[in-house]
Amino acid sequence: MIFKNKTIFTIKGLNQERGLGEISKKITIFNLSKEQNDISKFEVDYRDRKLAKKLLEEHGFQIISYSSHGILFKFKSLLFRYGIIGGICFAVIFYLLQYNFILQINVLGQPGELKSSILTFVNENLNSRLKFKIDTESMEDKIKEEFKEVSSVSIAIVGQSLIINYNPSTLPQELEGDFSPIVSNYDAMITEINLTSGTLNVRVGDIVQKGDVLVFPYIMDSDGVRHEVIAKATITAQVWTSVNINHYDYRLETRRTGNVAIDQQVKLNDLVIYSIKDNKYFLEYEIEKKSSMLSKNLLLPLMVEQTIYYETVTEEIVEPFEEFKEEIIQKAREKTLIFLDKNAIIIEENYIVKDAGNIHSIEYTITTSQSIGG
Repeated sequence: MIFKNKTIFTIKGLNQERGLGEISKKITIFNLSKEQNDISKFEVDYRDRKLAKKLLEEHGFQIISYSSHGILFKFKSLLFRYGIIGGICFAVIFYLLQYNFILQINVLGQPGELKSSILTFVNENLNSRLKFKIDTESMEDKIKEEFKEVSSVSIAIVGQSLIINYNPSTLPQELEGDFSPIVSNYDAMITEINLTSGTLNVRVGDIVQKGDVLVFPYIMDSDGVRHEVIAKATITAQVWTSVNINHYDYRLETRRTGNVAIDQQVKLNDLVIYSIKDNKYFLEYEIEKKSSMLSKNLLLPLMVEQTIYYETVTEEIVEPFEEFKEEIIQKAREKTLIFLDKNAIIIEENYIVKDAGNIHSIEYTITTSQSIGG
């Protein structure tokens, strides 16, 4: 019996003799027996199982259960099981092999040109990514020789990362002064100046633009010799802050409906171990992607990657400007207030409306009195 590959069906329904008679014209039925008046049990060849299932459903029979047996079925089951085991074994072996390689280089320190230069230098001078071929002491000496502004450096291999930690050299105290000019960080009109040190480049009543020099970081002595100093001054000015917003009498807006579909994958590096796909279908949607570790306690770095589909709809919005004018102007004012300094004193507020058919442009301006110069 084990060498015969059969599928056993247990069905429920009326007019079984007629229905099974029709089905037997297309496939061979074995060992037909009645369990109850409306329940029957029979066998078909394993290769006919899908056709049998389809024919039973077409004749309106309820399939209570069906199962397969035989050497071919057992072989396919074993093949599927051992395929999974083989895949896991392959993944483990692959992980153990790639664990011997450095996958990333991290330079610890303040972001800037020096940090970027050290990272580039190490990438160019690293002869191998194999852990046992990397000479960390030699690389430390090369970095200190290449970068004079580095006082000390240490390199360590942690996991699959090459960690570089460096300390920059400290400058002598007399060279630590900031001899930068004071520049305007606003478009403004100067109303008051209190100079502490440096040389003024503006006067009360001058209109300056953002980026203009207000105070130079030097003074001239009686002999005409220039001496660098730290520029210090308190400069007050009238500052104009403007924001433009556009309003459309008619527009299309897209919003999310709340319906979501999620596809998931479990991956070992780039190898997909398991995946599940949501069968929902949306005509319009937005996509977000997320990834996280499956568990921090696992030896293998299994990642769960999610692709989230948010259903959206596009709607027509009709908002005549005259009906919403006050609300729109208030919105423009609120946006302008966001850009004000917390210590600014509001002197004046005004707005201009420009119409161009369906489009209405509102320019809201707030005039403040505040300190400038950064």
